[in-house]
Amino acid sequence: MSVKVLIVDDDERERIVLRYVVEQIKDVTIVGEAVHGLEALMFCQEKKVDLVLLDIAMPEMGGLETARKLKEMKEPPLFAFVTARREMAVDAYDLGALDFIVKPIEQQRLEKTIERAKERIVHKSYVEEIVRDRLKERIDFMVQRYKNYEVFSNKLPIREKGKIVLLNQDDIVYCESQGKKVFICTKDGTGYLSNYTLNELESRLDHTNFFRAHQAFIVNLNYIKEIVNFGEGSYILHLNNGAKNIILSRSRAKQLRQKMGIQ
Repeated sequence: MSVKVLIVDDDERERIVLRYVVEQIKDVTIVGEAVHGLEALMFCQEKKVDLVLLDIAMPEMGGLETARKLKEMKEPPLFAFVTARREMAVDAYDLGALDFIVKPIEQQRLEKTIERAKERIVHKSYVEEIVRDRLKERIDFMVQRYKNYEVFSNKLPIREKGKIVLLNQDDIVYCESQGKKVFICTKDGTGYLSNYTLNELESRLDHTNFFRAHQAFIVNLNYIKEIVNFGEGSYILHLNNGAKNIILSRSRAKQLRQKMGIQ
């Protein structure tokens, strides 16, 4: 991964020095230079920039004001200050600066800044990927419901002794197949025997929160406390209420890790 860097300094000699040091660092691409903050903002609006290296004392628009404006962008880049004004460090970090480097510039010092930028970029990309996957999963689930003309509320109706109990899906901890019936356990420890099959419940329960952990179990992800290795690729799910240990089959373990963002 190459970090796209924009250099911003009104002093041409300082830009030359900074450019030279940056060019010695692996996986870095200098995408441009600017002589003041306004020019830097215009550049960031037009091109993709990962990291802006900012001087503080500049005409037109100084480094601190530039940083404030960068943060207001729809997709703000990271920014770090490279300056001789060491007394401005507190103000810089208050603005959320990635780093504060005091001139004269040392390559090792700047390499640490670049590494920190890479970590931030990778983490952001990972989080965005999880959000996209979960959003897609949610949209696909809703589309499938509409295709099947099965648009249900958040309530799950259970017939019991001449009445219908409406369970909040959020209160359901797990569902377990028990012969021809399915046992549904709620967070207060109450259990219900239903005529649903697990396949029916799997299609009806909210896929964002519920997961088919095993042929015999559906579990609410919000109630999982621990995932314990059971040997040979199998796992046991310990739940918050401690009422039941759920078997996680080897074939579904990878799916669960992806769904919960576990590396």
